Amino acid sequence: MREKFIVFDIDGTLLTTEMKFLDSTKQALVSLKESGHEIVIATGRDYTSAISIVDELEIDTYVLCNGSVGFVRHEIAHEEIFSKESILKLIEIAIENNDQIVFQTLKGVKRHFEEPGESLTKAYESLGLIIPDFDEMYWKENSIIQAMLFCKNEDLHKYDINEFRYVSWHQFGSDVIPKEGSKAKTILKIAKENGFKQEDIVFFGDGMNDIELMELSGIGVAMGNAETAVKEKANLITDSCNEHGIYNALKKMLLI
Repeated sequence: MREKFIVFDIDGTLLTTEMKFLDSTKQALVSLKESGHEIVIATGRDYTSAISIVDELEIDTYVLCNGSVGFVRHEIAHEEIFSKESILKLIEIAIENNDQIVFQTLKGVKRHFEEPGESLTKAYESLGLIIPDFDEMYWKENSIIQAMLFCKNEDLHKYDINEFRYVSWHQFGSDVIPKEGSKAKTILKIAKENGFKQEDIVFFGDGMNDIELMELSGIGVAMGNAETAVKEKANLITDSCNEHGIYNALKKMLLI
């Protein structure tokens, strides 16, 4: 069998809803490596929140911040940085609408407004994450590769900024990413540069920011806990992240 480029989301996919790894998932990844397949992570998380998982699973190719940065053999292979002009527009609109923003660099996150607000607080608590510290100057003093905007989904139309597009991942939270960037585009680029064809990509995901990669992969696998819209684009729907979904799908596909 030709070697595959097998890509995994983190939250709701590699991790259970209790933010743990199933033994079956770890066993499956070991089997894939032993068979010569390339194991890759593609997540909305930044470096700081993803690196412990990357290290624990001994994975050296990973795409972070919804595609804004990608690593191959732990070396940066792709990076997109926001312009200061577009960031300022984002801040101005957020002030007008009393919304909140968190800015991300390669290795850190800070919230822009001193008061975190209800939307940001609920979104972070739902993932078991600590609310970022406040730093009003963070965006000016650092290279920003992603932001998180906390507002109602129906208000996203107010943020009409040419450089950005928005991917919802929570009732009140959306990732702000480059208009031409995504997990899918960066994964396709890295796969091609490392000798893999598009049809070699097998992707496991569950969230709205996984839809494009689900569609463009050779095989898209939606977790049983995935959003309905994600399942509609998948080639295969497996069991949930709590019920050995990764292991069961890989067995069904005869990859382990």
